[in-house]
Amino acid sequence: MKWFILKLYLFSIFLPQFICSAESEKVEDGVLYSTSVMSMVKLLDMEDSLKENVEIYVREMQAKLDMIKLFLYSIKREQQLRTLEEKEEFMANPLNAFPLLRRLNQDWPKWLKYLKIAIALNNTKAMQTHLKSAPSNDDLNVALKGMTRIEQFYNQHAEDLTKGFLLDQKFDSHLTASDCISLADFYYNQTRFTDCTHWYRMALRLHKNPQGKLYERVLGLKRKNIYKKYAKALLKESISLDKAKLTTAERAEWDIMAKQIVKKENYHNIKKLIDEYLTGDEKIFQEEAARHKRKPSNLERGCRGKWPKRVSSELVCRYNRDTSDFLKLAPLKLEFLNMKPLILLYHDVLYDKEFESMRNIAIYNATMTDGWTYVNFDRKGKPQRQDRVVKMISFQGTTASFTLNINRRIGDMTGLEMHENMVLHLTNYGLGGHFGKHLDYVNLAKRPPNFFADLGGDRIATALLYATDVPLGGSTVFTKLKIAVKPKKGNALIWFNLDHAGDPDPLTEHSACPVVMGSRWTISKWIHERQQIFKKPCLV
Repeated sequence: MKWFILKLYLFSIFLPQFICSAESEKVEDGVLYSTSVMSMVKLLDMEDSLKENVEIYVREMQAKLDMIKLFLYSIKREQQLRTLEEKEEFMANPLNAFPLLRRLNQDWPKWLKYLKIAIALNNTKAMQTHLKSAPSNDDLNVALKGMTRIEQFYNQHAEDLTKGFLLDQKFDSHLTASDCISLADFYYNQTRFTDCTHWYRMALRLHKNPQGKLYERVLGLKRKNIYKKYAKALLKESISLDKAKLTTAERAEWDIMAKQIVKKENYHNIKKLIDEYLTGDEKIFQEEAARHKRKPSNLERGCRGKWPKRVSSELVCRYNRDTSDFLKLAPLKLEFLNMKPLILLYHDVLYDKEFESMRNIAIYNATMTDGWTYVNFDRKGKPQRQDRVVKMISFQGTTASFTLNINRRIGDMTGLEMHENMVLHLTNYGLGGHFGKHLDYVNLAKRPPNFFADLGGDRIATALLYATDVPLGGSTVFTKLKIAVKPKKGNALIWFNLDHAGDPDPLTEHSACPVVMGSRWTISKWIHERQQIFKKPCLV
C-alpha cells in the first residue's frame, strides 16, 4: 500500500464530517549538560545512583511481598466454602469463628497500615534529591536540536538510528519508543511534518510487549495517542507537500480537519488504516521520503565528505624551519591546504599533558560556560544568540606552563607575535554540537569600527588545535573553498583571515560540522593585527 493512499483515504472518510462541523480547536535557563560531552558524563553517575536506589527499593519491596504472601498462606482455608450451609458449618466451629473475628478486629487494620507504609523511604528521598539536578526542559530541547542536526546534516534514517546505526556504522546502542516520540513531537511543534511522520511510525513499531506495558502504565505513553498523533501528522504532511500555497483561512480549516480525524468515534478506523499501513517494508517509506527531501546544501555536502579532493602542485607537505629560529632546531610537520587565503595544517604539535592540564582545571573547577552560535548582529554590533552548542573556558594568564608553551608554539607556526594576547580558549562540543558558517574577522558593515578596539584590532589569523580524535563528524570546513579538515589529535589548523593588505578575506568562511560520535575538544586562539606591528610592519 503506497504512502499516499492512507492520506487520501483519511480525506475521503473524514472530509464530509469536516464540512458539516466547524469546531475550533518559556525558555528555561540554567546549567546545561547537553552542550558538552564531558558535562554529560555526570549524567551516567546520576542514573547509576538512581538505579542503585531502585535496586534497594526492589529488594525491600520483594521482602514486603514475601511477608504478605506468608500472611495470605497463614489464613488459607483447606476447602472452598461455596454454599450457605458449608459456610454456616464452618463458622459453627469456635476454632474457626474466633480466629476470624479476632483477625478482622485486630490484624487486618494493622495489615492495612502495613500495606500503606512507604517502601525504602530514604531511597526515594535520595532519588528526589538526585532528580533536582536532572536535565531541564531547556536541556532536553538542546539535545533534541543536536539529534535532529545529526539526522539532517548526515541524511540519517529514523529506522537506522533506532537500531544503533550512525553513518553506516553499527553500535551497541538503540532508541526507544519514548525517544522517537520526543523527536517526532519536536518536529511536529516546529511544523516540520515531513520530518516527524517517520518518527511517529518508528514509535508505533517499537511500542510493543513487554515494553508496551511499561510505556502505557508507567510513562503514560499510550499507543492510542500515538495513532492519533501519527494520523494528524500524515494529514498535515500531505498539505505541506502540496505545492499550492494555502491562505490563512484554508490553513485554519485544515487544522480543524486534523482535529476531527482524531475524535474518539474515529479511532478504530484510524487504527485499522495505520495498522495496514505499518505492514509495509520500512525501506519503501524511506525511498518515498527521499523523493521529497531537498538537495543537500554545500555545507552538508562538505560535512558528508562529498566535496572532490583538491589537487595542486602548491599543496605540499614539508618540515617548516622558516617561521622562527627555534624551528631551525626542531622543525614541525607542515601541510599546505590552501595558498590564498593561506590555510595550514601542522601535525603532532600538541602534547597530551598540556591538554590534560587544561581539561582538569576546566572540569574540577567547574568553570566552563555555554558557548553559542550566532546568526546575526543587532544595530549595536552585539551578537544575536541562536543555539547553545558547546562548553568553553578561557585561559587568560601567562604563568601556567601549558599557556606559555602553546602560545610559543603558535608563534613558531605563524611567525606572529603572541605576548600582548596570551588568551587560549578550551572548548568541548556537546550532543550534535556544531558552529554554523561564520567569519572570524570584523565585518564593519555589520559591527561598529571599535568592536575589537580593546583586543588590539581585527583578527589577522586563527589557530585551532585539535586535542582529541573525533571518529564521526566534527570536521572543520571552509565552505567557499570546499576544504574539509577532519579533527586529529595533536594537529593544529591555522588560517589567515586578512590578506597582505590587511583586508578581510571572505574565502575564510568556515564552519564546524555537527559531531556525531566522539568528544571534540579544541584549543583555539585569535591573533590580532595591532600586536604584529614589528612582525609585519608593512602589509602592502
